[in-house]
Amino acid sequence: MAQYELNLTDYWLIIIRRRTVVVIITLVVFLGTVLYTFGIKPQYQATATLMITDQKSFSTVLMELAGTPIGDPMTSYARNITSLPVIEEAVKELGLAGEDATPEEITDVAGSLQGAVGTAIQENTNLINITVTHHKPQLTAKLANKIVEVFIVQNLKEKSKQVRKVREFIENQLEEQKKKLADSENKLKKLKETEAPSGMLFALQNKLVDMQAEQNRIAKVYTKDHPDIIKITEAMKELRAQLKELPEPELQYARLNREVEINDSIYRDLKGKFESARIAEAEKVESVTFVNPALPPTSPISPNKQLNYLMGAMLGLALGLAGAFLKEQLDTSIGTIEDVESYLKLPVLGIIPYLKTESERNRGFIQRLWTKEFKGEEKTLRLRNQLLVHYSSSSPIFEAYRMLRTNIQTEVFKEKIQRKILLLSSSGPEEGKSITIANLSIAMAQGGLRTLLIDGDMRRAVVHKIFGMKNEPGLCNILRGTTDSKDAIRTFADILTSEIGFDDALKIPGLDNLNILVSGSLPLASAELLGSPEMTTLLAKLRDSYDIILIDSPPVLAVADASILAPKVDGVILVYRVGKTARSLLYRTKTQLVESGAQVKGIVLNNISPQIEMQYGYYYHYKYYGKYYTSEEKAKKNP
Repeated sequence: MAQYELNLTDYWLIIIRRRTVVVIITLVVFLGTVLYTFGIKPQYQATATLMITDQKSFSTVLMELAGTPIGDPMTSYARNITSLPVIEEAVKELGLAGEDATPEEITDVAGSLQGAVGTAIQENTNLINITVTHHKPQLTAKLANKIVEVFIVQNLKEKSKQVRKVREFIENQLEEQKKKLADSENKLKKLKETEAPSGMLFALQNKLVDMQAEQNRIAKVYTKDHPDIIKITEAMKELRAQLKELPEPELQYARLNREVEINDSIYRDLKGKFESARIAEAEKVESVTFVNPALPPTSPISPNKQLNYLMGAMLGLALGLAGAFLKEQLDTSIGTIEDVESYLKLPVLGIIPYLKTESERNRGFIQRLWTKEFKGEEKTLRLRNQLLVHYSSSSPIFEAYRMLRTNIQTEVFKEKIQRKILLLSSSGPEEGKSITIANLSIAMAQGGLRTLLIDGDMRRAVVHKIFGMKNEPGLCNILRGTTDSKDAIRTFADILTSEIGFDDALKIPGLDNLNILVSGSLPLASAELLGSPEMTTLLAKLRDSYDIILIDSPPVLAVADASILAPKVDGVILVYRVGKTARSLLYRTKTQLVESGAQVKGIVLNNISPQIEMQYGYYYHYKYYGKYYTSEEKAKKNP
């Protein structure tokens, strides 16, 4: 990935360049969401509402008195509604487990449905919603209503049971208290008959209480040394002394009398509560009311297909964008002209746009998302269709090769070309060097230069396929001495009779300046032939006959052929398909050529797609001038 600060345009270009990743991930996630959504059973929901009317009824108070655990009544009701006994009874009455189902079978069915039942307390009310969620719409309403009915009956039974327990508890307490009261009264009666107490203890105690109150009142006004406070204090000491001197019968009489009063008070209180408990037991008032019955749902609540599809598309797009930027981040190739020139210390001599054949231009948007891999004859036909003879002389691709030709003339040799030999190679295969050198040779010939194109790739010869010629005789045959160079070199007449076609060959003026030397029969040791003295002699001989000789060679890193040929020529130009080769391999290619004694003159960026062209203005440049030249031609035809 290019190492520079990205702006919004750069991000957009990355998305366009990695659109295949974005589209594939988005479609995979979206289709996965669609399949997942279709695989989900639709869920229906029905809700019934009941009202609790005795959150603080008298029966509740009695239960609290009896020691029943105290909690939030509404929460307790909500939890009891979804309890297994309630659901089991509802399943039994609805026959959901079958007519002759065993208790175990009923429990199993109820357990499976328990999770489908939920309750919710309406805020600031005594209403509870009972909601049943299930994939059977009719069952949801039936089960919700039946649970409410069962709960009302069971709640009434439970209330009656609890009130009865309270009444029985109070009744037992009342009997015990009655015995205690009678026992204390009998003891007091016997004491009165035997001892005849005067009851002076009560009088002294009452008088002591009055003095204590008076002392407290005076103490708020005077200090403890005031005569009145001293007087009252002395009087209270005398009363306490008198109390201590009272006889035992008087003290016992006072204790029994107080015991009788306490027991009588408790007895009366229990008597009143007992009567109230009897009334509550006889009332049997329902504390739960069925407010709103559940109705069968008409549509499912889930899955929400539209929402799922939208979320799937958004998630897929987000993951697709993340995948695109991740792939861009992991891309070790060189992405900008500035990167290439600064990293390799070589000038960029040409920018060759991506060449679309007629069939590719007719493909739709979806078909263009994926790069088609061409093989065999289809690949050869595509390469042949990319020759400049199939394009208008005013097309952007023609201008690209004219610029490359001009840069080679001005930048590489710094003077007019005079019998120069250039070698075009690349780091690895599939970088477009063969079609680049073929079109460059056409551009050189069109520029008035006597040009010879030599196919030096004896391992995978392509030039003869591009021009539609036979591969013999050729370079290999010359080096072996079986053919003379004059007989092996193809001229303009051979091009006219090739598979390119007579009409297409005549479209481009100056094509008669182009000669072609194909590779010939494929040898077993091409490196030895290219490094032989015969090759050096042949190049020296051909140099005198042509203004420029262009040699196509195998990739530098694949085999040694290019490194062997490189020192024999005047300069080497690398062809780099943007995004194809890692920067480290590209740098190694240059280093290997330099170490072999070659003069690496520059690099050609090949297969530039429109989004990369736009990044540096080349796409606009080609389009703008393409329109300009087209308009100029039309003006000449229609003066």
